[in-house]
Amino acid sequence: MATVATAYQYQEIARDTPEPEIRRRREAFKKAASAFEHCAEIANSAQEQSTHYAAAARCYAEVKCHQDVVRALKLAKKFTEAASYCFDNNLLDTAVSIIKKHEAEVDLGTTESIKQVARMSYLESQDLE
Repeated sequence: MATVATAYQYQEIARDTPEPEIRRRREAFKKAASAFEHCAEIANSAQEQSTHYAAAARCYAEVKCHQDVVRALKLAKKFTEAASYCFDNNLLDTAVSIIKKHEAEVDLGTTESIKQVARMSYLESQDLE
């Protein structure tokens, strides 16, 4: 329990770090994310593990560590959120990969949106070549 409290404390410190202090803020959020991942690794239940990995993903998202966000969301088994995050941050190939591997776990609307944009994008790229 103290470990979880520490992770939330690190997150609060990161949030309180002024945005202009980019490097310090980035390191603070990464420290909080790492603490949440540690909490997930020692969690007693799958739900608790998912909650901590999702908290880590939110910390990584604050400082745009895209690959770490996606990794943490996958570990949290939040595949719709992972695919949406990729889609929203122009990581279309990664979004497509997620919906291919975890189609049953990704919201149908999200899947269809990503597929539609991917089709158009891939067709446009073929026209350019």
